[in-house]
Amino acid sequence: MERFKALAIETWWLWLVFLVFGSVLSALLSSVFLLTFPICIFTFFWFAYVRYDDEGNFKGS
Repeated sequence: MERFKALAIETWWLWLVFLVFGSVLSALLSSVFLLTFPICIFTFFWFAYVRYDDEGNFKGS
């Protein structure tokens, strides 16, 4: 759980941009842009698993 908290703390603004982007485009153009939400959820968990350990420490250099 710590890995997800660490990623959320570092990238909260990016997920907010994706949320606004998907909402605006789905309202203005097409509902196909609603697919960005499940894609973002999957991407969040994948990045958290790859980039952080169980204690929330960054694995990179």
